[in-house]
Amino acid sequence: MDAATALANNKVAIYRQLINENLPVLEWRYEQRREMQEILPSIFLGPYSATRNLEELQRAGITHIVSLWDGSESKILKVHHPDRFKYLQLEISDAATQNLITLFPQVKQFIDQAILREDGKVLVNCMSGISRSPAFVVAYLMEATGMDYDVVYRYVQNKRFCMNPNPGFRHQLEEYGPIYTAVQALGSQPVEQRTSVRRSAPEDDEIDDA
Repeated sequence: MDAATALANNKVAIYRQLINENLPVLEWRYEQRREMQEILPSIFLGPYSATRNLEELQRAGITHIVSLWDGSESKILKVHHPDRFKYLQLEISDAATQNLITLFPQVKQFIDQAILREDGKVLVNCMSGISRSPAFVVAYLMEATGMDYDVVYRYVQNKRFCMNPNPGFRHQLEEYGPIYTAVQALGSQPVEQRTSVRRSAPEDDEIDDA
């Protein structure tokens, strides 16, 4: 096992343990909605305003930032300190019809690179840190740990109490578990087995035609 794999396995084990424990937050203040919170070691969640505070970002050890803005926000918001952090910026609207499932893998790849391969820390943000960015953090933790939506959602909400993904996002999160599980199962099959499965249907058709 190489060092990167060992690091990844160790962090995922810690994440599962902390999510299962789900220790209560002693106090939640309204003002905290304007701040970022550490959801798990190396993973932070918050509003766009948190990306402006260089001193706080450096104090937290942030190395990577995921920004989720819609088209109108992209015209007025800007990337802060691009020379100090690695950014992933995606155009996403806070609408129930916005498709998130197709974007989850891209964000997961970026976060994995940040915290599992580069041993960094990532901040996931949207305008208010209430709907879009929490949805992506929940999706990431579901897939990274293999834990159920309800368990992960409650855990993240316990860390950032103001989070409230719109109903369309929550529905997609509920659907995402079976989707990534199926993809992982297919990916774990030997190439020969996957090829055999794909070829079985045409062969069966030929037998039926005979």
